Amino acid sequence: MIEQIFDVAPLDEVEEGIFSCLGANERASSYDNKVDAYDMVVGNRFYNRFVWGNWPSAYREFCRQALASSRGGAFLDVGCGSLVFTAGVYAEAENKLIILLDRSIGMLVKGRDRITRIKGFVPNNIVFIQGDVFNLPFKTHVFDTVASFGVLHLFDDKYGLLSELERVKRNDGHLYYSSLVGNNAIGRKYLEILKQAGEVATCHSSESLGNLISTMSFEHKSNSIGNVAYFRSA
Repeated sequence: MIEQIFDVAPLDEVEEGIFSCLGANERASSYDNKVDAYDMVVGNRFYNRFVWGNWPSAYREFCRQALASSRGGAFLDVGCGSLVFTAGVYAEAENKLIILLDRSIGMLVKGRDRITRIKGFVPNNIVFIQGDVFNLPFKTHVFDTVASFGVLHLFDDKYGLLSELERVKRNDGHLYYSSLVGNNAIGRKYLEILKQAGEVATCHSSESLGNLISTMSFEHKSNSIGNVAYFRSA
């Protein structure tokens, strides 16, 4: 099945169980050197509760909903990161195929190791891929569900990212994604700090982000918890 979905030449295995569709001179990422720091901050349950108004259980539940929508078929997580919240969900999933894609090899290594600690091995249905979220290495309309958790706020080109996610989703498939938003003073202030540090794009509230997406050619519905907006294809 996996050979039928790729739209690129054979992939290079760059770490054990991790494959790249990028050229050798394109594989380095700024996130490679800050994986541990990322996990320490982003993975902290109290940080998530105080700043973003969410417990990590909300992120895991949204991931479970996305997996359930795929009906056990082909599932893609774009910008999967280190699986700091989702490793346990993926480790127990019985989908035919779960592709976990990120730009950072360091993040993928961390995610692979998390799965291995939970299961003792990486299940055969889970594949780790290094790739570009704006140029996914897959054929058109091949995934039952496409997910992208906590990625949209990193980029100003939201149409470009969402268009690429829609491209690889089956016509009758599902899209699940989430974004940090500034719905209160704490969220807005923290996003502004992150923007000044070059870590995120323009800050939006749930309302302004929803209004922006509504001007695009997508039919997505959303709800918000604290400073996180959760979107699904309608």
